[in-house]
Amino acid sequence: MKIVLATGNAGKARELGAMLGTQVTVEVVPAGFVVDETGETFFQNALLKARAARGITPDDVLVLADDSGLAVHSLGGRPGINSARYAGAEATDDDNCTRLLDELRGTADRRAAFVCVLVALAADDTMTVACGTCSGQITLARRGQGGFGYDPLFVPDGRTDAMAQMTAAQKNAISHRGRAARQLACALGVAA
Repeated sequence: MKIVLATGNAGKARELGAMLGTQVTVEVVPAGFVVDETGETFFQNALLKARAARGITPDDVLVLADDSGLAVHSLGGRPGINSARYAGAEATDDDNCTRLLDELRGTADRRAAFVCVLVALAADDTMTVACGTCSGQITLARRGQGGFGYDPLFVPDGRTDAMAQMTAAQKNAISHRGRAARQLACALGVAA
């Protein structure tokens, strides 16, 4: 099965490609692919990206779009769908992490969850949707050098290491994206 990922995020593309297994060939959309994420939910934004990519992808290819982010309990679910742009439109991962740590300074309730929604669209508009979550806590300071996004600040429930301190295999086994990818692979009939 050939899949085109509707993302310019190299970290997401790398992770999803590894998670979907050897029965799947994964490519990314052409450079310059940009979709205004005007939805109010992860699902709506993933669907917007999938439909836009479907319009520029050959019929024999499945389009896959991801929308994901971090929902922090004490911030009412923020940064949520704005996770990638939390510190501004041109924000880096470091900028976003700094803003989150600043906003949580002095806050005892550091519960959070990563959320991932995957939408796959076939040429005939058949849609497959998968969702995964990973609950945990926001740390007081960055930990580790791996991963991307908020990984240096997030310790999954039942673990002591931040996501950025884990190997890719350890992270993929418990992450929101890993859970969604395994659910999607099962729905599509491919081994993840």
